[in-house]
Amino acid sequence: YQMWQQTLLINTLAPVKMAEAFVSQLELGDKKLLVSITSQMGSIADNTSGGSILYRSSKAALNAAMKSVSLDLKARGFGVLVLHPGWVRTDMGGPQGLIDAKQSVTGMRNIIENFSAEQSGQFIKYDGSLLPW
Repeated sequence: YQMWQQTLLINTLAPVKMAEAFVSQLELGDKKLLVSITSQMGSIADNTSGGSILYRSSKAALNAAMKSVSLDLKARGFGVLVLHPGWVRTDMGGPQGLIDAKQSVTGMRNIIENFSAEQSGQFIKYDGSLLPW
């Protein structure tokens, strides 16, 4: 349970605190956009294999929190992106990952650059497709 608390602190509470800390600065800019990196493993609808309860629950909590933040900040002109980077070949993703880091980052940067208000609070994959909550 101590590891679970640590995982929730890093994957859920820290991004929410970062959003809270930077929102007043972002309000001064032209592009009022918060971006969180989540995981498809945080999708409750997509969880057909179980396992990884600490990670899955922390990312599901992040998704729920950022959805709420998107609604809370909408009237102030903010957008919130909740992005899944894909299964990337990294130390965490392993060598069997489906894409490399360049493809993941390029896709996410494209989504950020072309952000539209309709996307705020949605769960979006690096390639622009929507993911189920």
